[in-house]
Amino acid sequence: MMSKAGSKARALGVFVLVPIALVGATGTGSSSAAIALGVSSPKQMVVLSGDAVGPVRFGEPQPEAVTALTKLIGPARGGVQSAKGNCTIDAALYWANFSVYFFRGKFVGYQTGNNLSAKPEPAFNGKTPQGLRVGDTLAEARKLYPGHVTTSGENGGVYAIKTATGTIRGYLSLEVSNPPSKIKIVTISAGSVGCPAASPG
Repeated sequence: MMSKAGSKARALGVFVLVPIALVGATGTGSSSAAIALGVSSPKQMVVLSGDAVGPVRFGEPQPEAVTALTKLIGPARGGVQSAKGNCTIDAALYWANFSVYFFRGKFVGYQTGNNLSAKPEPAFNGKTPQGLRVGDTLAEARKLYPGHVTTSGENGGVYAIKTATGTIRGYLSLEVSNPPSKIKIVTISAGSVGCPAASPG
């Protein structure tokens, strides 16, 4: 059973992440949960780096990135959606438990494990180059990235991993005062994912 601290952290994580999906849903008439459910996870494992999703790197022009990401992951729900007014992003693509973001015509960020629905959803079939996946523990993250993982109590618990290609960050399932073996990685993201209040650290 989840502790009160864990419930608080999860509640905060949901609260913080909702604005991203709601902006993406503007004008589409679909709910944030519908966007989150989108399309099933890709069959092949997708590598999530500090500056890329698979071979698609940050900075690539939006049309080329959309084509390459759709080929890699599968069709996104509703195609490219407006995210204007969300600070560092102005367009997005949404799949089940995965989103990618664009700003001024360039690919700028991604986030997986969005927790927008109360329904159980499969984790996105992605991992970092060192093998970190949503659902792994903070202790496992520290073994995979020795000396490179930092945590903070912001938003109920967040982590950041400095890598050669950029910073990978996300939300944690419990507050950082808990044992690392009990704390799980809830999201994996990199680059721009929206306004600072919607960004894990």
